[in-house]
Amino acid sequence: MSAIKSLLRYGSFPLFAFGINGLFIGLIANQVPYRELLLVLLGAIALMFTVERVIPYQVDWNHPQHDALRDLLHALVNTAFNHLGVLLLPLLASLALFKGLWPQAWPFWLQVLAAILVVDLGISAAHHASHKWNWLWRFHAVHHSVRRLYGFNGLMKHPLHQTVETVSGVLPLLLLGIPSQVALAVVFCVAVQLLLQHSNADYRSGPLKFFFANAEVHRFHHVNRPGEGDVNFGLFTTLWDRLAGTYRYAPGLAPRTSGEVGIGGDEAYPRGYVAQLLQPFR
Repeated sequence: MSAIKSLLRYGSFPLFAFGINGLFIGLIANQVPYRELLLVLLGAIALMFTVERVIPYQVDWNHPQHDALRDLLHALVNTAFNHLGVLLLPLLASLALFKGLWPQAWPFWLQVLAAILVVDLGISAAHHASHKWNWLWRFHAVHHSVRRLYGFNGLMKHPLHQTVETVSGVLPLLLLGIPSQVALAVVFCVAVQLLLQHSNADYRSGPLKFFFANAEVHRFHHVNRPGEGDVNFGLFTTLWDRLAGTYRYAPGLAPRTSGEVGIGGDEAYPRGYVAQLLQPFR
């Protein structure tokens, strides 16, 4: 059993970040049917939940805290919105103003990588603004109201805030005329990354954590002590945080208890799904 735990501890990050994302890119490049891609995604979710239970970062965070149904609803609704966007790609392609600028001649995987870096920049900027501007924070607070960090947290967002982040990340690509298959690959890579970034698995990535915005790094973003959570806004990489001076990693200081995450000073923040959708308007 110890050998399996060691394998998962050091193999989970490359498996998801490079293996599963690479699998999606390869499948989409070969035009595998959409329903089969969804089955692969469900398999990735099931695998991550299994890893969380074999090598938990915090054992208590594997157990529901009257939040399981709420988190499932957030995940289902936001995933549905993400994939609705995929269906609308042919229509959204009409927004392209600079089609000639998209590097169509590049290999498919390199086009996806370039698109991911653009999405990472746009989402990082929107995420950072959500911690600075009160009207955005009111919607983003839903994501920070969690009392534990685990796989589904990445999709626990107010739909309007997810729309803001999505537009910030994807609009530049649409203006450049991103091909629909490349955009589809980005959608699935984002889903895998959200799963990996908020995982309760105690995986280790060594020096890669200084370049990739994984759970080891992102946990610092959810610290609820005043000012300490205004760090590590990136979705895929730490590149933009390093340039903005908002990157932070300190060995052994990431939050490990429910009392260290959530919204500091607002213990009464609603926990129900509908109440969280209404809260920003109150």
